[in-house]
Formats: sequence, structure tokens, C-alpha cells
Amino acid sequence: MTNKAEEIRRILSEPVVDLWKLRELALTEGGLVNDSLRKLAWPKLVGVSNDGIASSSGSSNEGQSSPPPTSEVTVPPSFDAEQIERDVSRVTWHLLTGNQRSRNFQMRNKHRKRISQLLKKKQRRLGDFLNLTLVQSYGDGVKYMKDVERLRYYQGFHDVGSIVLSTLGGASLPISPALTTNTTETTSCPSDLELAQTAADSTGMTLACQVLLQISQQHLRDPMRADFLQLQAALKLVLMPLIAAFDGEMHSHLYDCDMEPFFAISWIITWFSHDVRDTAVVKRLFDFFLVSHPMMPIYMSVAMTIHPLNRIEVLSTDCDFACVHNALANLPKNSNDVGWKYIPGDVSCYVDNDDDDMSVVSMDPSLQGTDDDSVVSAVNHKARVPFQELIDLSVTLMHKIPPRNIIKLAQRYHNSVTLQPLLAESSSIALLQPPPSWGLTSNTDSDWVIRARMLKEQGTKLNRHQRKNRKKLANGTDYINDNESSCMSMVSTIYPEKGDKPPLQAVIASGTGPDGRAEARKLRKKRKALTQSVVVIVISIFALTAKSYFFSTPVQQQLPVQNQISVDEESRSLSDVALDESKKHEPATIVSDDRQPD
Repeated sequence: MTNKAEEIRRILSEPVVDLWKLRELALTEGGLVNDSLRKLAWPKLVGVSNDGIASSSGSSNEGQSSPPPTSEVTVPPSFDAEQIERDVSRVTWHLLTGNQRSRNFQMRNKHRKRISQLLKKKQRRLGDFLNLTLVQSYGDGVKYMKDVERLRYYQGFHDVGSIVLSTLGGASLPISPALTTNTTETTSCPSDLELAQTAADSTGMTLACQVLLQISQQHLRDPMRADFLQLQAALKLVLMPLIAAFDGEMHSHLYDCDMEPFFAISWIITWFSHDVRDTAVVKRLFDFFLVSHPMMPIYMSVAMTIHPLNRIEVLSTDCDFACVHNALANLPKNSNDVGWKYIPGDVSCYVDNDDDDMSVVSMDPSLQGTDDDSVVSAVNHKARVPFQELIDLSVTLMHKIPPRNIIKLAQRYHNSVTLQPLLAESSSIALLQPPPSWGLTSNTDSDWVIRARMLKEQGTKLNRHQRKNRKKLANGTDYINDNESSCMSMVSTIYPEKGDKPPLQAVIASGTGPDGRAEARKLRKKRKALTQSVVVIVISIFALTAKSYFFSTPVQQQLPVQNQISVDEESRSLSDVALDESKKHEPATIVSDDRQPD
């Protein structure tokens, strides 16, 4: 992983970041490795690098007024603030690190209260984060926005938000000087949007809010509507037809027990963050989903269902709705059982195991005293179905049936009565639309290039501390120059135009890759045409050989017979001539007549 981390940091330090290479690395084992790299990579992968700067407000730059203290910040409530408060009060796993959870178990009496206070503080921060994101999504025209257009909170969105906040919390974007000047002029009655931007800047959640907002408007748009009608239609159009296309036996088992496609809804709308308790593994899954088509969580759900080991468990379950649904709900635990204990037997199951983190830390003394979110995964729990296998299988499934062919697949699967109302909803289903433009962007500017451009606009040069940080970020490359104008000119001349094709796996995961089944059909047609050509050539050669044998060889065999006949006739005529000649030279024979005349 060390070499991979160095490779990711090298890509991020280049003047122009190769996003396709970054997406390819996010698909491989380990994803983007750690949070320090994710803080740099996630914003660029979702197109926040420039847009976030342009839409941010508030600044702590020199010459500008500093943001108000956190205690003076007012967090404007969203339309779903009450439900958010109820849900975040139940979040624990992705807010506390593994070491904090182990201390919570070990020190039940003395330090239990301290951990409880820390948890409540993080829960309040998560609630503020979700409210700030939703308020910023409303924009300035919230009063005129229709309810169907507004992003609405759903149960499970707090799980997604906790992962984004855990990864990006405390990091803020650089602010454009022009925008900073405008935002410092406060009004007597600031709007909710201005309050939300100010609160995000002062609490260090600007970057996290921008990233979560991008994900909400694209990947999670369907569940964030006023109802789940579009999401339900999408699952009916996509999930069961895909299972039927890839595993007919599994589909028949699910169909016989009247299983609806909603068994996977928790996996899809939370990106498995609700069902997997290992925060490090969930972040690795987020690496995968951020560089993929918005429909990739559905493909992952199909891969989870038809994986060879998982399908054995499901198919061996009695054909009863409750039994099969329980077996399906436990499948993510086969890939990561942190927080759960597997009990094998005639009826295998998982039970809650609260002391799992304590046992993990106690087994590895090197992990004690650390607050890294990946502390649990560092011990390498051996998963029965590794998530990397599911990721590779998901990409393979999307290669065989890309998202653009889903409607055709659904038309072959459903009857006309079921299909018509689903197709009527398809135009409004975000999952069935083309991937976002930022998901197909080839490159973007590096962070230090953006800072250099901003300082150039401001008319200032880098100080010694800023130059030191930029050299550290650029990893000692020759792109650095003390003069900002010459630095910006070097960026345009040093970095060559890239004519290389993007990695195939990354293109397939983005949903724009080739149609695997169409390619297979073309390959079969080519093989069939080649086989037919070979057969024609063989038949032609055989025909020519047969013709030469049946028509040329008998004539050659008949010529000696004719010659023999002519020789016999000639010899016969010569013998007749010799006989005649011998008769001519022969003396006359005297015929004696013994009869005497009387």
C-alpha cells in the first residue's frame, strides 16, 4: 500500500491531475488508501475543486476579517431538521473510531461519561453538517422552489453523511478573493444560504458540504425526492432483470418466495454504510462508488446476491419469504463481520458483538493509543467474501450489461401490464440518466495550481511557509517557481497533451464502456464467418483434388489399352501377309488319284 499511496500522491501533485488514472487506482485493492489522500482526491473526483471555490464564502486569508467563533455561528435548520435530530442520536459506529469504541467498552465506569460526551458532540456536528448541506441545496430561491425539486432527507442519509464528514471534516477550501470581499459585507437580514455558508466555513465543513451536495444531486437524487416512487420504479426495472440475466436459478428461488427487489434498498441508498460497521471498509467502498456510474450500487447488490458463496447460502434456505429475506440481509456480514459474531450450524446466523473492537485492539498492541478510523481493518479480518471480489464482479457485470441497455433488458423481462407504468416513470429516474459530466472529466488542476492562480489574481506572492507547503505537495518536482506569473506559464507549457486512452476498467465502471455481450456476439460472428471460410476453402481443395482424380487419371490409364489394341491389330495383319507370301512360294501339290479308269 505504501507504493500505491506514493503513486496517488504523485498524481495529485502534478499540475494537471489525471482523473482517469485516479479512478483506476480507486478500483484496485485498497482504494485510495487513507483519509489524507481522500481529502485531496474526493473533491476532484466529484468536480468540487473549482466549483467549490467559486461557491464558497467566508475566509481567513490575510487582510480579510476572520469568521465568527463557532459558538456565535447560527446553523439554519432544514425542512427535515427534526427527523435528522432523531436519526443522528442513534448513530455510533461511524462517529467513534475503533480505539474510542474499545475504550468505551474497557472503561465502563471511569471514562464512559467522557466517551458519551464526545459521541453527543459528534452527533450534533453530524446533524449540523446534514442541515447545512440541505440548506445550501435550496439556493436563494427556496421560497419559490417546488417540493418535488427540493432535496429531502431520508433515513440512511445520515450514514452517508457520517462517512463523508469523518473523511473530509475539518478541511476547508481556498476562497476566491473577489467572493470574499462580497461576502464580508453582511446585511441586517442574511438569508439562510448565507448563514449556511458562513456556518460551514467557520466550522471547517465547507469541503465536506460541497462533496456531499454533489453526491446528493447526482448519485442519491432518487431517494432524496419527496417520496420513493422513482426509486421503487428503478429497482423494479433494474434489479430483478439483472439477477435473471446473470443467475436464473437464483432468480427462480427469489421469484418463488415472492421476493421484491426492495431487499437491497438499504445497500443502495446508504452505499452499504448502514450494513457494514467497519468505517475503513465503507470508505473504501465510497472510493469505488464515487468513480462509478450512479447505478453501480445496484450492480454491487446483484454481485452480492449471486456471488458463489452467497448464492449457496440463499439457495439452501427454505423457500419462505422471511427466511430468504433474512439470509439476504446477512450477506454483507460475509464480507465484513466487524461488530458481528458468526455462529455456524444448521441455521447459520450473526449476532451482535459489541466487544469486537476491544478484542481487535488488545490483539495488536501497536494499534493501542491510535484514533485511526482504519484501526479495525488493520488487523485484517479474513472475510468469507472479500469486498474486492464483489467490486471486480460488479465491474464485470456492468461490462456485460451496461446501464444504457437496462431498458431493453427490462422490456424483455416484464410483461406489458407491468412495464408500461414503470416506463412512464423512467424519464424522471435519475439513475437511468447519463452519468454526470464530472464523472467523465479527464483532468483537473492541482491544488497548488489553484492556489497560485488565486494569489496571482490577488496580486501577491507566496510567502516562505506557503512555498514550503507547495514544495511538499509537489513532491519536489520542477514545477515550482517563486514567481507566480512564470509558474502559471510553466503549467501550460510543461504538461504535455495526453493522447493515451483512459483505462478500460475505469471507463467500464463509469457506465460508458463497451457492451460486453455485443462484443461477444461480434466475436462469435467473426469466429463463425472464419469457420465458414475455412470450410469453404477445405471443400474447394477437396473438389479440385477429386476432379483431378476422377477426370484426369482414367484417361491416362486408357491410353495403353488403345495402344495394345492397335499393336494386336498390326501384328495380326502382319501374320496374314506372311501367310500369303508363304503360300505363293510353296510348290504345287500333286493330288494322286488312286482310281483307275476302267
